[in-house]
Amino acid sequence: MKNRMIPRFLMPDRYFRLLWHRYSGKSWSGILLHFYEGQYLNLFWSALLYIVKTAPLWAWPVVTRNIIDALAPIGPDSQRTILINMAVMLVLILQNVPTHVLYVACLSKAIRNMQFQIRCVFVTRLHQLSISFHSNFTSGRLQSKILRDVEMLDSISRQAMSVLLHGTVSIILAMGVTIYHKPSLALFFLILVPIAVVLIQLFRQPMLRKNKEFRLEMEEMTARVSDMMEMIPVTRAHGVEDVETRRMGDQFQTLRSKALRLDRVNSFFGSSTWVCFQTFNLICVAVTAYLALQGSISPGDVVMYLGYFGMLVGSVTGFIDFYPTLCLGRESVRSLSEILECPDLERNQGKRVVKAVQGRIDLEKVEYRYAPNLEPAVRDLSLNIAPGECVAFVGESGSGKSTLMNLTIGFRRPTGGRILLDGLDMETLDMRTYRKHLSVVSQNTILFSGTLRENITYGLGRIDEKQLANVLEMANVNQFLKDLPNGLNTMIGEHGGKLSGGQRQRVSIARALIRDPHVIVLDEATSALDVASEKLVQEAIQRLIHQRTTLIVAHRLSTIRNAHRVVVMNQGRIVEIGTHAELMARGGEFFKMVNLQH
Repeated sequence: MKNRMIPRFLMPDRYFRLLWHRYSGKSWSGILLHFYEGQYLNLFWSALLYIVKTAPLWAWPVVTRNIIDALAPIGPDSQRTILINMAVMLVLILQNVPTHVLYVACLSKAIRNMQFQIRCVFVTRLHQLSISFHSNFTSGRLQSKILRDVEMLDSISRQAMSVLLHGTVSIILAMGVTIYHKPSLALFFLILVPIAVVLIQLFRQPMLRKNKEFRLEMEEMTARVSDMMEMIPVTRAHGVEDVETRRMGDQFQTLRSKALRLDRVNSFFGSSTWVCFQTFNLICVAVTAYLALQGSISPGDVVMYLGYFGMLVGSVTGFIDFYPTLCLGRESVRSLSEILECPDLERNQGKRVVKAVQGRIDLEKVEYRYAPNLEPAVRDLSLNIAPGECVAFVGESGSGKSTLMNLTIGFRRPTGGRILLDGLDMETLDMRTYRKHLSVVSQNTILFSGTLRENITYGLGRIDEKQLANVLEMANVNQFLKDLPNGLNTMIGEHGGKLSGGQRQRVSIARALIRDPHVIVLDEATSALDVASEKLVQEAIQRLIHQRTTLIVAHRLSTIRNAHRVVVMNQGRIVEIGTHAELMARGGEFFKMVNLQH
């Protein structure tokens, strides 16, 4: 998409300002306002329009007072006074229609743009976070943040406008009118504020604690539901539906219990404030009635003061009732900030852009630990791979093969030693640009629920049809393409569920081929296939790796006969290296592994 087609508030530089803003130690309200960057003018207009559209509510007590005083007693100007006040109210009421429409338009624009912006920034951050982060953070919890938490910001924003702004204007207006007419009555208004503050402080910590517990449990439940959906075929295959149902029932029960405890705290808070403020309202009625009996104020003044005091009580009560929602919003903001502030990033900014790749890889005394207190998964490993060379890595499970592949791809960074790509230290390179020249084909082929064409050309722009046809032929996709109802435009289902394992692997190889990569990583690409499918996939792989630097992880040792070199690994170290024939003649570890598979 060209920049000229992107609204100004969605320009990439704004994304980076949001991403690199420091959220740690900041108030949640300040963070929320930062999320609205670029929307302040819309917020200003929506606030101004809200004040105008709700003007009839604030004018009612004054108009009512004027009408009552005009009728008691009835004088020569009573009719004129009543008509003028009625006309003013009619105008104020009628203007609500256009101003309300404009108010909703401005507020919705600000909120929807904020949501869109935050989701884009959130997804941008997810792609910047390291693979180790994604290995430790469940997708269900991330989905909860990007869906539930962002929607909560919508709710908070709309309620803040209708509750906080309305209440603030009501309090200022009620205090102003009362001080102007009867300063002594303003004491009732002033007493309400410290009472509200005290009540909030009493309930603040329990409410924040319960809201945080509820939010974390909601994320956990979302993650469990996501896992359950993925596991349905396995659950059904093993006949453990009842076990899974009970497990999810326990999760829902825990969530229900935390929700009930939160509701009890919120309800006790709400009822306590309601009783307190209604008692003050009753006292205000008694005081104003007494002043009217003494002749200090008129009957119309009584109605006006009671109207404004009721408005004030309603506003303060609204603040109090809104506080539990504010706590939820605070947790949502903090939840989003956990990801936006997460330091576990793959840092590429300012590093050297890779425009061309020869395919040389040099590993110098490489070590990698998944945690400081764990034994190295790869240790003191040195290896030189020439451009266009095919190197196979074999060894028992846990020997460090897949970890080494992740290191060469740049998904993980060495905790010791260094990796050189075409003679340049990986730490100095923008790995995003390096990976444009690299393709990965793994055992677990990742496809999405689009068309076959979309899965093969994923992430690319316009593709030449002749080039695509050539790729389909080389990857042996044509072997099953003719059987699909709509050819390349056939929807292949979620995770490619409408295709067989061999077909999915050939689609994955076609996806790699069409990018014309210089470096190929094959991670057990044929280990889960039957003999017939493996033959077709192997043919496609041979075409894929021709004259390209290739790293192969394989358990089926018969599939790596054509590799230039075979590297045997054990406990993160290289224990043997040579051609297939050399290692078989040597009679060492590789020889034993081959014999075990016969």
